[in-house]
Amino acid sequence: MDRYVTSPMSVFTVEEPGYGAASCPPPERKRTSCNLLIQLILLLFALLALCGVALQIYYLSKVQANLDAAQEMVNMKVEAQQIRMKSAFRDGQLFPSAHVTGLTVKNTSLGKPLQWESTHGLAFLHEMEYSDGSIRCKKSGLYFVYSKLQLGVVCATVDPSLLFTHSVNIRTMGSVTQLMANTGGFCDTQGSPIWKRSSFLGSSFLLEEGDEIFVNMSHRSLIRAQLQSTTFFGLFML
Repeated sequence: MDRYVTSPMSVFTVEEPGYGAASCPPPERKRTSCNLLIQLILLLFALLALCGVALQIYYLSKVQANLDAAQEMVNMKVEAQQIRMKSAFRDGQLFPSAHVTGLTVKNTSLGKPLQWESTHGLAFLHEMEYSDGSIRCKKSGLYFVYSKLQLGVVCATVDPSLLFTHSVNIRTMGSVTQLMANTGGFCDTQGSPIWKRSSFLGSSFLLEEGDEIFVNMSHRSLIRAQLQSTTFFGLFML
């Protein structure tokens, strides 16, 4: 009986591309992807932190601006009251004096003096007369004359190259003379749409009986007279 010798069968396997171990990314690529993801997350947190800091700075600046404005108003009120008390009494004696406060400007014509409140609030007259914006001196002597205007405007509505003039004048024997003046620009604060400033004038003058003192302002639309402690005018004997 013949014997046949059969060779063992060989088995071959063929791996298709894209499957098996060959499809897994190398460990180095995995680490690189993880590092990029971590960096992006850290960058996002950093941006969020910066936004938070920026918001805090903005709100703190707003709070500080409000505090500064409030402090300015308090200082103005104290200043007005101090001047008023100084002009009313000295060494227990009441001297000739007057203190008038701001009114809302209705007439912007430069032909007439600024008008004032002469009877209510902080305003008073003692041995003085008030008429049509002027304070009339009834007794000759040395007087301290003062005027303060609170100014403000929205800069988009005016020409920033213009100048205002705030002046105190005297009418004596029918002749008008400027006693003192302050000239300045407005809307010169960079980066702010609203311009605010105060203009103060004060000095001593020898006045005669019958002299009339009044205030003029070139750009009356700048005057903000909502509070009687911020815009006023007066004089008192020294």
